[in-house]
Amino acid sequence: MIRTRGKAATMLLGAFTLGALAGGAATLFAERGKHGRDAERGPRFFAERLKEDLKLTPSQIDSVTRVLEKHRPTMDSIWSQVQPQFQSQRQQIRQEIRSFLTPEQQRAYETLLARKDSLHRASHHTP
Repeated sequence: MIRTRGKAATMLLGAFTLGALAGGAATLFAERGKHGRDAERGPRFFAERLKEDLKLTPSQIDSVTRVLEKHRPTMDSIWSQVQPQFQSQRQQIRQEIRSFLTPEQQRAYETLLARKDSLHRASHHTP
């Protein structure tokens, strides 16, 4: 039972981490131009990141940039509609995770979340 519970907790934490990373990537893409950081966070920035990870050619970088620029208005529109729901869901997930953590784990979890939220705020210049 304890082993199964541990595996379940590990899987849940893994799913949460993957969700946080995916959400962070979506947020990074959606929020890129709202804080005066277009040059840093725009389509070219993301294409350059892919260049490093995927060893893209200059032509591929240009193609990726064009695709991202083409879809940017739609992505911005979608994000503005779903962001409040996303934030609400994230808070619900965090609360549910807290509910089965020990007090020591809760403190560590809060520290982890505070660090993550602080990094997010710093990268987006929000209070």
